[in-house]
Amino acid sequence: MQCAWSYWPLVKFLVPLALTIIVQDSAEQALNRGLTSAQNSSRVLASFGVGYNLVKFATGPLMEIKHVGLVQVHSIPDSLKAVTCVAVVAITVLILAILIGFTKLGDYIVTKMYSLQADVGRQARLCIFYLGLFPLLDGIAWVYAGILLQHKHSAVVGSASVIDIFTQIGVVVVLLQSPLQYTNPILIPVVALYIGCIVRLLIVLGAYFKFVHRKYRQASPPSSQAKLTIKKVLWFWWPLALVQAVQRISRPIVNLFVARDLEGTDEAVIALAVLTVSYPVGRVLWGWLNELKAIAPAFSKEALLTTGQRNRITPRKKRIFYMCSLIVSLTFMFIVFWIPGIIVAFLTNVIQVEEWLAEYCIVPLKIFTFFAIPVATRAHLTSWLLVCKQTWIVAPSAVVRLITLIVALIVLPLCGVHGASHGIAALLCAVSGEALTVSIASVYNNYRRRKAKKDDTPTPDDEEEHEEARENLEEMKPFVVFESNV
Repeated sequence: MQCAWSYWPLVKFLVPLALTIIVQDSAEQALNRGLTSAQNSSRVLASFGVGYNLVKFATGPLMEIKHVGLVQVHSIPDSLKAVTCVAVVAITVLILAILIGFTKLGDYIVTKMYSLQADVGRQARLCIFYLGLFPLLDGIAWVYAGILLQHKHSAVVGSASVIDIFTQIGVVVVLLQSPLQYTNPILIPVVALYIGCIVRLLIVLGAYFKFVHRKYRQASPPSSQAKLTIKKVLWFWWPLALVQAVQRISRPIVNLFVARDLEGTDEAVIALAVLTVSYPVGRVLWGWLNELKAIAPAFSKEALLTTGQRNRITPRKKRIFYMCSLIVSLTFMFIVFWIPGIIVAFLTNVIQVEEWLAEYCIVPLKIFTFFAIPVATRAHLTSWLLVCKQTWIVAPSAVVRLITLIVALIVLPLCGVHGASHGIAALLCAVSGEALTVSIASVYNNYRRRKAKKDDTPTPDDEEEHEEARENLEEMKPFVVFESNV
């Protein structure tokens, strides 16, 4: 009992973060619910799916700014530097949204590249324009969410996300009773997104000023060497942003290849609608594993400072916790996606999609079951790299993911795989390639650090830093089984 209780700090920290991911994907289902009652709902769903996924591609890198707040921000000037980086990226996204919405660039990127009919492409371009300011609000919220995570206020971050989703659901319910449902239904999820994000931002900012801001004001100013600079922020953030950007653009690329594979047919619109519904439903049960990345940065110092062997958050306890999280995710996915009738009942009764469309979602969701293994592996190793502040090591995995995805999207139709299953299967190949690349890069980095440790004898002043580094080196072992052969 006491051994199980020693894992409580990890559970208490991860559950709100997992809830954050779950409610984000559930929110997307609430947004889809705002479109299923519209006339030609499959066309409207396809328009929103294309437009929203392109915007999420732009906001994905800003989501990684959370790790800057978690690892690098230790003062008020540090937080302002992080917000400045967000503002620069967000303004760039806004300019692109305007160009896509009102120039021929948007017609080429959206309508022609996706081989969409004119009305579907026009609605998708308008959706992108409407969401032009969303990345700015979302990015600022993530900066302060990361700062709160650094101070172990993960419950506030999770609560803000829960309130965000319920706000979106409430806005959708209200707007479904308005004439907007018939005149311009795509505005329903757009308005819900903005209002929910604003509420989440206000909650996170309020918690920051209540719990953290006073500590920063009373703290002594950091030394000139320890001061955070824009250069340090960008150097730490850009590999994470690159990986997140490739992860986010994967969905638009999948939609593009799936649509062009079925170009000019009704099956293309159906496949895009199935992908729009299946992505968030599938991610609900494995997407939260990504939040395992925050475990090592938040608890690495605590492993050294907490007294008592039984209460220390040791690397072994973290490894066991990672594996238990993976098992929980796999168990729920096999129950929900593989037992006949459960997922169809959920889609038809909760999401309220038509039954024929729910039947199309069964196979793609079964494929989603196997995402948990590479995602958990990637999160575990990235967590260790965040502690070492060597995020550049994950950058090659983005390139490998992109190449693997495109190759799979080209090859799978030749094997007779089409429609939504074509897209999800290709995405599984890409995620697996990405996880394998991170594993290989981590093995190389571990070998390089161990070799440097043998060649250089640390001075007494370096011992404290090396002690934590040595402990964190142990955390990659369970997922890198071929380490001993290096």
